[in-house]
Amino acid sequence: RRDYYYYRESEPQTEAMTMSVSENNVTIQLSHELDERGEYNAFTSISVDIHVHGAKSGYITGVIVNRQRIPERMFLSAMDGHSGELQYVAVSLFEPRLGRTKLVSLQDGGAEHEPHFMYIEKMHIDDQYKRDGNSDVGTYALRLLLHHPYVKGKAYTNTSGSRWSVSSCVYELDPYEAMPREVEERIEMEEMHESERRMTAMVRGELEDQPETEESLRAKEEKSQMMDNYARLDANQFLRNGFYQDAAVASHQGGNNTRFLVAAHHHWDQPLKSRTEATAVKFHAAPPEIRPPVGKDAEILELTKRMCQDCGEQGSSLIHTAANNERSSAYRDDVSSLIREGGSLARSNALHAACALNDPSIVHCILQMDPSSSLEARDVHNATPLMMAAALASGKKSIRGLPFDQPVIDILIAAGADKGALNSKGLTAYGTFQSSLRDYSQMMQAMTGNPVHSSSESDIIPGLVELEAKLVPPDGPTRADQTGGDSAEPGFINYREEDSDDNYCDY
Repeated sequence: RRDYYYYRESEPQTEAMTMSVSENNVTIQLSHELDERGEYNAFTSISVDIHVHGAKSGYITGVIVNRQRIPERMFLSAMDGHSGELQYVAVSLFEPRLGRTKLVSLQDGGAEHEPHFMYIEKMHIDDQYKRDGNSDVGTYALRLLLHHPYVKGKAYTNTSGSRWSVSSCVYELDPYEAMPREVEERIEMEEMHESERRMTAMVRGELEDQPETEESLRAKEEKSQMMDNYARLDANQFLRNGFYQDAAVASHQGGNNTRFLVAAHHHWDQPLKSRTEATAVKFHAAPPEIRPPVGKDAEILELTKRMCQDCGEQGSSLIHTAANNERSSAYRDDVSSLIREGGSLARSNALHAACALNDPSIVHCILQMDPSSSLEARDVHNATPLMMAAALASGKKSIRGLPFDQPVIDILIAAGADKGALNSKGLTAYGTFQSSLRDYSQMMQAMTGNPVHSSSESDIIPGLVELEAKLVPPDGPTRADQTGGDSAEPGFINYREEDSDDNYCDY
């Protein structure tokens, strides 16, 4: 069944500035239907046509999620069953047990009742109404949607007396929506040519990832900055409606999470902000990433990956075998040649690659060649080789538990790896292992729908106590290790005490 609504707010807000389009000239037509991509009848797709002077000039599409219809402990599974985009939103912004918001700012904004939340998948405004950063049409259309009777509803009454069925809303900024059509076409053409080049190379059997160069890195960084600039332009129509970039998500999770905008009904129930006010809002920018290896360093990294991948299972546990000794000797000769040409084992993150590919023979060889700097080197994610090995170990969990034999971790610790080193989230290698184990449990829950026991229940996971004992820092786990990194940071809600009476744990 599809229902249609026409809606225009009866008392428009006014602004003390000249506008190319009056708010009275913008109307919307909303339709909604049960979204067949989701389970439990919990998902409703909405489609909004935007009209300016009676002519269609844009559209909005989205999904409204009724969390109360999703069984307990099935939230992530339901989100994943709907789409990858919604699953990413769920993992980033909501806790996995009941779908409660992880953000203090949303709860403070009135989302604590948490009936439905709305994810805006796409918002498109025709080019003539968004030139030079103009956000008026998008602003007015979004306000009409947020105040539409279908969204406002009568699920509950907030402290101010307003009634809302949707308690919070999420949008991920889309740089392509803000850029001029000619820029978008140029990017599409460049990506098409690159795809054709790779396809031709694959047909010829020549497809190999080429090491990064200074020029290729600079081009990627310039494109990334351009995309961030256009994403910021896309934000203005949402900022004027009370949306904001949550500092906890943007600063502690980084990546594409800096492009999430969120709001609770209390935020969008306020008067519209002006264009000037929206433009003045400062965004949190993720810190510059550690640049990946280039030049001879990149060649060392690719050589290491190739050597470890060619090894297969030969180097899984035994280091000093004839085959491994021969591999190590060949690797040592090739790397030494690249070092003489200016390369560096530490800068190349070769030890990280050998740990990630679980090759103790090459790990041992690297530490013999560079026993200090490689051991504590940081990769683009600010992780040490021991953290890499710890994360890999969590993925080896099976119904029989965890392997008692952990040769890569043993080699690193024997060489003096710092078990107290911290990554960007304040996690040690021990915390990285625990966090990765929780992620693995969440993934299994999403795939099977079955509860997964907490990793703290070490008595039912053979090998866990032994591995934890190897990784625990000399001064004990950090607070971030104990609480999972992000949830321990200001701005995130910790539900563990509230849920402590339940044996189930998926955080």
